[in-house]
Amino acid sequence: MSYLKTLEQFSIGKIKSIQDNVIIATGLENVFVGEVVKFKSQESNLLGQVLNLEKSQVRIVMINGQQSHLKSNDLVYRTYKDVKTKAGYGVLGRVVSPLGECYNEEDFDELSYLFDDISLIEDVSVEIPAPGIIEREPVRVPFLTGINVVDCLIPVGCGQRELIIGDQNTGKTSLAISAVLNQRLVNNVIHKKWRALESEIKIDRHSNFITCIYVTVGTRRSEGARLKKILDKMGALNYTSMVFSHADQAAALQFMAPYAGCAIGEWFRNKGYRAIVVYDDLSQHAVAYRQMSLLLKRPPGREAYPGDVFYVHSRLLERAAQLHRNKGAGSLTALPVIETKGGDISAYIPTNVISITDGQIFLSSQLANQGVRPAVNVGLSVSRVGSSAQYTSVNGISKKIKADYSMFKTYESVEKLGGEIDPIVLSYIVRGKRINVYFQQSLYETLRLYQQVVCLFALAEGFVDEIELNCVSNFFGLLFNTQLAGKYLDSKYYPFVSYLNEMECFFVSYEIDFFRKDLRAWVSSYKEFFLKNIQPRILADKKKLFSNIF
Repeated sequence: MSYLKTLEQFSIGKIKSIQDNVIIATGLENVFVGEVVKFKSQESNLLGQVLNLEKSQVRIVMINGQQSHLKSNDLVYRTYKDVKTKAGYGVLGRVVSPLGECYNEEDFDELSYLFDDISLIEDVSVEIPAPGIIEREPVRVPFLTGINVVDCLIPVGCGQRELIIGDQNTGKTSLAISAVLNQRLVNNVIHKKWRALESEIKIDRHSNFITCIYVTVGTRRSEGARLKKILDKMGALNYTSMVFSHADQAAALQFMAPYAGCAIGEWFRNKGYRAIVVYDDLSQHAVAYRQMSLLLKRPPGREAYPGDVFYVHSRLLERAAQLHRNKGAGSLTALPVIETKGGDISAYIPTNVISITDGQIFLSSQLANQGVRPAVNVGLSVSRVGSSAQYTSVNGISKKIKADYSMFKTYESVEKLGGEIDPIVLSYIVRGKRINVYFQQSLYETLRLYQQVVCLFALAEGFVDEIELNCVSNFFGLLFNTQLAGKYLDSKYYPFVSYLNEMECFFVSYEIDFFRKDLRAWVSSYKEFFLKNIQPRILADKKKLFSNIF
């Protein structure tokens, strides 16, 4: 009897007061920080998380249920567990809350949904310590985004943390979504036979499977629905899970969302898969944490953020890693998003996250207003992993492109002065303008590795220098056209445009010098045909009817 009284004394408390989604409770003497508690009864769905331990009371935030259902003197029960979410193959294709509750259950057949819940999903802790140094390997495997300027000048590797930073409406979300959509090539095209087999087996995936987790923090419901519709329409939802926390949810749930998304990604990483997690965005995450901390009566610091806001982001992003081969060689690549105000990257939260991550892609509002998309400012963007996260075929050419583009940026303003320009300087300006055109891409349009290497080769070898500037996009657009190659070019060049998957395998394994002679002959032949037959028609086409076909 005394044992039961002792157990009741330490595991059951009472609500003392309730203020702004913060519950003050007494009697929970042995509770730990981060523990989940239940209100009213042990079977209740009203959940809270203990965040403050004080001398004679604890402060708890609501993470499930409404505050209006509680009142003073209601009982509080310990669960002896931390916050958990759901992870596994079953979460792919779902839009879930930070606690694992599925929002799009109606999209699934009832039997398959139940099977996934029982067989393919398990509970995982939201807060897991980051892997140590011994458990990691250097970042060497490239992560292909399909964005030309990123894959060429700011390469990202699997296991890296690359920040996407910029003002509002500069295309941060679009860039992250494009990176997710680019994984369709590996998942749904190159390995489509594996996907068909896995749909029958269900309980496992091949190691070539790349999973994506997209986390939204404090966004509008309509924005979440839009992103889900894009992924579904583009055929990317079968390998993607969305962790969605909307703006009218409690700050505690918004704060928890990135950690839940990271826990899902870590489940795949620990199984040996390459996983990608996008945090959109951590500025809103910091605001939610500030709101929560102020309500918990924690002392504010700079810009009213609590003193541990740096640790909040660092412990999240340190969980991204390339694991050692003895640990399965899985990886978790983090793409955090930060919104700046007026292009100020020296503000508190941006500088914090810049110092944590392994590089940043800076999106400029000035370039976005000029119609340049993606609006990547190459001067302020950097990847601290660099060429070690590039295939040798890309690395060889991108060095030449970087040098040419750097010279173009140096002499770009010379042309505005007028007068006679030195021929060498003019050559840099001519090539730089064409590189700029190549770096511009339509919304959600991505290029595969093979196409990128060939286009960069054409630029680096000077084949595009003679093409008129307003015809350059057509030059690249028709380069891989199978009908044009089959009808107008030599038949020996046809395999270059018809066997893209096979050619890409060679480009992954070999340096560009291995193909230089054949590529030079093919691109030269295509350039001569383009200059003779297509460019004059494009220039004569005043209504741009010809251009719109492509």
